[in-house]
Amino acid sequence: MKKIVFRLTLLLATLLVVSEILGWGSVGHSLINRNATKHFPEEINTFKSWAEFLALHASDADYRKSSDPNEGNKHFIDIDNYPEFFNGTFPRSIDTLIALYGWNYVWQQGILPWATKYTLDSLTAAFQRKDWNKAKLTAADLGHYVADAHQPLHITRNYDGQYTNQRGIHSRYETQMVNRYQSQFSFTPNPAFYVNNPIEFIFDYIFESYSFLDDLLLADSIAKATAGNVNSDLYYTTLWNLTGTFTKYLFQKASERLASLFYTAWINAGSPQLPATLVEELSLIPTKIVLYQNHPNPFNYSTQIRYFIPKEFIGKTITLRVIDSLGKEVITFTDEIKTDGYHQFEVDGKYHRLSSGTYVYEISVDGYKESNKMQYIK
Repeated sequence: MKKIVFRLTLLLATLLVVSEILGWGSVGHSLINRNATKHFPEEINTFKSWAEFLALHASDADYRKSSDPNEGNKHFIDIDNYPEFFNGTFPRSIDTLIALYGWNYVWQQGILPWATKYTLDSLTAAFQRKDWNKAKLTAADLGHYVADAHQPLHITRNYDGQYTNQRGIHSRYETQMVNRYQSQFSFTPNPAFYVNNPIEFIFDYIFESYSFLDDLLLADSIAKATAGNVNSDLYYTTLWNLTGTFTKYLFQKASERLASLFYTAWINAGSPQLPATLVEELSLIPTKIVLYQNHPNPFNYSTQIRYFIPKEFIGKTITLRVIDSLGKEVITFTDEIKTDGYHQFEVDGKYHRLSSGTYVYEISVDGYKESNKMQYIK
């Protein structure tokens, strides 16, 4: 569950957060982080070399939830638990909100907007120090929080449809649907701009994201009624047909706004120049297909399978298979390769109905095959 009772032990709080909140899923987060660099203006053109790094580390903030009990509440805000949201007087200052409701209540509702602003400030400081390694990691985290705020279910108390008899919608929408239709996302380069008031900027896109909530819930209900279930191809086809347009819009805007916040941090830091040696270092990407070890491994909820595809394979078909210890294919994913670079596929143990045990995951592209092992523990 996303809502954490403050007096629970830190360990229990961590387990509850990890089991329910996964942002856009690793695929969505990678898409947004990678494509944000398309919006970088000429002044920060050299930072486009960070694209694959930002994509590869787009879900680091999610991974930290298992070790940091304070991480999970940075990924959401149940803004409709505040009457001020509905009457248009929601305070932008967290101190004002704490004075009204107390820290415990504010913490339980999530602190996404202020975590985003804090991360922006940390990125600015890293730029000022020219601490490029810290800047890269912080920029990846900033992208994660910006992306979370563009997922309507991260902005509501009804984060998993528990108040509308739609349990499981969170994973169905942000992970399973996006995994299936990831090749349908395209990003139009729109130049980033300087943000004069970051916290107001952040709240503006949070409010916009919330405006799509009712449409999303209605689409899920229609898809379920049409298919008679929530796990068939017909269900996901219907859900995509009803939500695809605004979901692609949210992805586009998340990448644009991340670019603008990145640009703002760079300007506020005095516009430091990235050394040419670091540009070259980050440009040294693989020249062949690479299948990485899944993370986390072993896993007891979900895991990410990462792989790299060179440019020459664009237009080819990739097939990803997960095979159990008896040699049975339990997952098969096939899609046309639309972009080169790093990609991710998320395996959800519950959704994919896995049993505890060891599995082989394999990718095959144009006659090339590579495989690794992973372990699932219920």
